[in-house]
Amino acid sequence: MSEQFQDRRRALLELHVHLEGSLAPELLRALAERYGQPGVPAACLTPDGSRYLPVAGFAQFLERYKAVVSLLRTPRDYHEAALGLGEALAGQGVIYAEVTVGYGVMHRQGVAVAPVQLALHEAAAQVAQERGVRLLWQADAVRQWGVDAAWKALETALRCGPGLGVVAFGVGGDETALPAGDFAPLLAAAAREGFGTTLHAGETGGAESVRDAVLAGAQRIGHATAAGAAPEVLALMAGAGVFAELCPGSNVATGAVASYREHPLRAFL
Repeated sequence: MSEQFQDRRRALLELHVHLEGSLAPELLRALAERYGQPGVPAACLTPDGSRYLPVAGFAQFLERYKAVVSLLRTPRDYHEAALGLGEALAGQGVIYAEVTVGYGVMHRQGVAVAPVQLALHEAAAQVAQERGVRLLWQADAVRQWGVDAAWKALETALRCGPGLGVVAFGVGGDETALPAGDFAPLLAAAAREGFGTTLHAGETGGAESVRDAVLAGAQRIGHATAAGAAPEVLALMAGAGVFAELCPGSNVATGAVASYREHPLRAFL
């Protein structure tokens, strides 16, 4: 472990971070120059290119996120993103992270996943050696693109497997697009293979979305924010041993929650 953290009393774990959403402004600018897409940083960054612009609600966040993701095209791009994330996590005192990677997005964009995952695995080894942070990977499908596409993402994840650092499988995207129950067989199959499983729910949907994700067999719920106002859903989660991946910083930044003061984090404690 790096000397920076040998004296820390409290080490941090990160269980909900999207690689594609973690790009530092300087990397975004470099990728935009690499692919001749100056409009992306112009839309996403301040005029001096030093930081991201605030968003005017969740819809604008999604549009900017899609633009950023479009610049990740090769193993080199993903390798650089992973190194940058590892550096950022080390600076926050994180020693272990399960990082979400959009397998469904790569399939959709025609990016070969296996070479990317190898590049991520190599970047993780470098981050572990240089910064003392262990990076593992959660393959992610996109809910609104359907169950068949999600099965394809899982099959690819299983081929990569723990040998390339893939230890979990999740379904993100629009939680209102399809019922969580449609993905129950998929989550069960992932769990049988030893993967941890996550469903995004309760970020923009209501507490019933979280309830349905629990009933679908998810071991963790990405965000789960809406459950904070529903004691019966919190009780269901606790009884099933399902964990919430709370993301107050993300929720406030995207406009899903108006302010830190209004975030229901304390209800989960």
